[in-house]
Amino acid sequence: HYHNEIMSFTQFTDLVKRNRAVDINPPPSESDINLTSHGSDWLWAAFSVFALLAICHGFIYSLTSVRRSGIKKSLLTIPLFTNAVMAFAYYTYASNLGYTWIETEFHHVSTDRGLYVRQIFYTKFVGWFLCWPLVLIIFTVNTHTSLTDDREDILKKIVQVFSSIFTRFLSIEVFVLGLLIGALIRSTYKWGYFTFATVALLFTIYLVCVDLHNSFQSINKSMIANLVIIFEIVVWILYPVCWGLSEGGNVIQPDSEAVFYGILDLINFGFVPVILTWIAVNTIDEDFFTKIWHFHLNNNVSVDRDAEKSVGDTTPRHSGDTTVAPAGVHQEEEEHV
Repeated sequence: HYHNEIMSFTQFTDLVKRNRAVDINPPPSESDINLTSHGSDWLWAAFSVFALLAICHGFIYSLTSVRRSGIKKSLLTIPLFTNAVMAFAYYTYASNLGYTWIETEFHHVSTDRGLYVRQIFYTKFVGWFLCWPLVLIIFTVNTHTSLTDDREDILKKIVQVFSSIFTRFLSIEVFVLGLLIGALIRSTYKWGYFTFATVALLFTIYLVCVDLHNSFQSINKSMIANLVIIFEIVVWILYPVCWGLSEGGNVIQPDSEAVFYGILDLINFGFVPVILTWIAVNTIDEDFFTKIWHFHLNNNVSVDRDAEKSVGDTTPRHSGDTTVAPAGVHQEEEEHV
């Protein structure tokens, strides 16, 4: 009886540990440089972390006080969205889905069949395209210290924030698309797209560094947030390195690629947005969106008043007389009235 219990427990643990994703979704016969069950195990672990963070922030967002309805509650959607999207992407990645295959330019990785055709998982690029702009938003909120200064003009705040975010959106999306397109090209022309992507990333890093410089000189700065952003910049630089070793240069196996990208993604889209969001929630102006709304309403009211004034001043007047009769009304009728 004791032996049967041990066997049952062993079978249960084997069932829990068993990862049959690669067996159920096998790679195509045309590809011979593929993800294995070892890489899939790590990707399932990364998926679990993303999913746990997304669920936690979902509960926090739903239980947040109704009073926190402005920018602070809106910021809580950033880690919720990034972790949910990356959990979706890593579920696909770990299941050995969401890929194509391409013949490699270099033959550094040895293969049994000598085809040198590698799996390219485009699912992670889709996750980057959707989530990276949100990471830049939380960067902008933490480094634009004018959001915590009530003396700053609200129009100046709006222009600074939205112009900064829009510029960073464009540059980081060029980076992601450059890496994706380059990974799908078999010839040496892929390195041209890699160059475009790297330049776009460096431009984005330059813009973030300018914000950091201004933030360090402000009395309203958050030193912890600035140090976290500096660490994140180092993580960003490792993305082109990983691409060059995997999709670009075919130096490391897809399992090592999965571990490398998984660590970078957990830091970039998992932990850092959570840390920066809660720092921002405790430092920025809670009434920022309310002030924007009042600024919009006040502008509309002033425009309406100016329009009414201009209409009222269109009727000419004569010296010593009352108002001139409108067109179509006889003078006798006016005097009778």
